[in-house]
Amino acid sequence: MRRTRSRLSPFPASLRRLAPLIAILFLAGCQPSPEVNVAGYLLSSWLGTQPPAVSDAPPGSLTGHIIDQQRQPIAGATVIIAQPDGVPHRARTDSGGVYRIDHVPPGQYVVAAVASGFAENSLRGLLDIPKLVTIRSGETTAAPPLALKPYIPAPLPDDLPSVIRLRQTATFTATANFPDNAAADVTAYAFDFDGATVDTLRVYLPMAHDPAAKLPLLFMVYPSPVDDWQDVSVAFATEQFAVVAISPAAARGADAEAHAQDARVALALARSGALGPAIGDNRPLAMGGSFSSAILSRLLRSAGDELAGWVTVGGLANAFTAAHDFYMGRITIPPPFELLVPALGPPNIYPLPFLMYSPVYVADELPPTMIVHTAADEILRIEQAYELADAVRAANIPVETYYYEDVSHYLGIGENLTDAGREMFYKIVDFVRRYGEEP
Repeated sequence: MRRTRSRLSPFPASLRRLAPLIAILFLAGCQPSPEVNVAGYLLSSWLGTQPPAVSDAPPGSLTGHIIDQQRQPIAGATVIIAQPDGVPHRARTDSGGVYRIDHVPPGQYVVAAVASGFAENSLRGLLDIPKLVTIRSGETTAAPPLALKPYIPAPLPDDLPSVIRLRQTATFTATANFPDNAAADVTAYAFDFDGATVDTLRVYLPMAHDPAAKLPLLFMVYPSPVDDWQDVSVAFATEQFAVVAISPAAARGADAEAHAQDARVALALARSGALGPAIGDNRPLAMGGSFSSAILSRLLRSAGDELAGWVTVGGLANAFTAAHDFYMGRITIPPPFELLVPALGPPNIYPLPFLMYSPVYVADELPPTMIVHTAADEILRIEQAYELADAVRAANIPVETYYYEDVSHYLGIGENLTDAGREMFYKIVDFVRRYGEEP
């Protein structure tokens, strides 16, 4: 995000009144709300203390070990500590669950970790308060053991359509300018889940499709209102896919984990036949980008083998390095997400949400992957794509990339279709046909 310090002065009276509360919360180590995190960021911006300060004193080291609930060592876990400006320092545990992280700037950090098959966790003390470890110049700090629990997604209800009150809200025909004569029959759905009404579920089928013939499923997770992406959905449906699409429900705000569970419900509905007989029970590919790539990364963890592959377009790979780009003013995040990074809190104290939205650290769990990114991206730099590609290859997962020069952060199908957008579309179609399952 570019610096806009002049716009923050004079400092709003409401935030001045919040300043003592912010200070108390951070000194106490309690997890503040996103609103308080943002207020703290705006306050520090006004005071001229952004980007967050990082010590330039000689570095120190951190050691410790990662265990399971039976206190047995976990080998191959990724351990992270992050600087206040987001820069991560990481290591992998050895066969005894031991890790060592060198070259860490002096300061206070909270250790976080994740391993294949285990949920992300961070060091916490009494009342779930983040447990800080202090790194000192030229010294090695021993952190307390960090225990990880198996990652087990909450089961979805039996008789899912009835429990969530699945209902059709509209049917209509939609057209697009690409490919030629692109058109689809569209059904809109809504359902109630986990305290929210989700009315952003859509099914796109090739127009006049034979209802007796099942189509391979393509699952789309969009970063903004699903109907704004209608040209994209229609284009893929014209290629003889049953496209099931969903976008974030407003009631969830910026909670990518909650959006991911909504998407998991939609995927289960599609594969069960609840969204119509044309959709086969094949393992589909999922596709998302930008903010929805964070949703998709959580869906990939919770859905597991239900997805045969995924495509990420202009996506997030490492939330720590994206936070660093934000604090250094290297990226420009558009509304309504422009304050999403500071809303998560300081990465050195609250690393867990950053770790949860970073698929590079669980690359060995990913299915076949296609990464699409433009060098012109000002929202998430193309280095995100390079880092994810390297991690997936290191995990011996099939990966394909399409890097291009363009002005678009997103899949550019619509009025502003470019040659790169056209080529990108057909490369994605080919990837989906090769890795997706037939019904």
